[in-house]
Amino acid sequence: MDWKKFAVPAVMFAVGALPLGAQIVFGTPHKSSAEAGVNNLAAPVPTPLLKGKKAFISYELGDVTSFPSSYSGGPERAYSEFLADMKAWGRYEIVMDPKDADIIFAVRFVDPPAIPKPQIRVGISDAATRTALWGFVEEVDFAFRKKSRDVDFSDAVHLLVSDVQALVEPTPQP
Repeated sequence: MDWKKFAVPAVMFAVGALPLGAQIVFGTPHKSSAEAGVNNLAAPVPTPLLKGKKAFISYELGDVTSFPSSYSGGPERAYSEFLADMKAWGRYEIVMDPKDADIIFAVRFVDPPAIPKPQIRVGISDAATRTALWGFVEEVDFAFRKKSRDVDFSDAVHLLVSDVQALVEPTPQP
């Protein structure tokens, strides 16, 4: 048996907590969307993403019931971590007023009962027209211990920033 990855019926852990037939999968963390081959085909990247210099990062209220019971911090945690990672990257000047921005990143944590894993989502829009330009979703891996869930949460945020980096500054193909 491959102990690196296996699935266990969810009924073993909490009857009724997940949809019937759902499974909890244990194993190595997933790859980012960019590493898995998403967004690396011939899809044209919208000009505001490539030419934009200033970005506003907005916090969209998502599912708040997971805080602080399942994850440390509060519902704004994904926003705060995404903001810090984007500042550290330095590609865009982060502005505090959307009127000063070229593009807007909207960050949201979702954990509805209908999906097997919580998700952190980022929608990207043109600040001038409010037109949606792109979006990314990363799942937060399952873990038993809160400390491990917190690490997986932060890893998902890092993957989102990596997804944006891969879209805006793709590595040349040999």
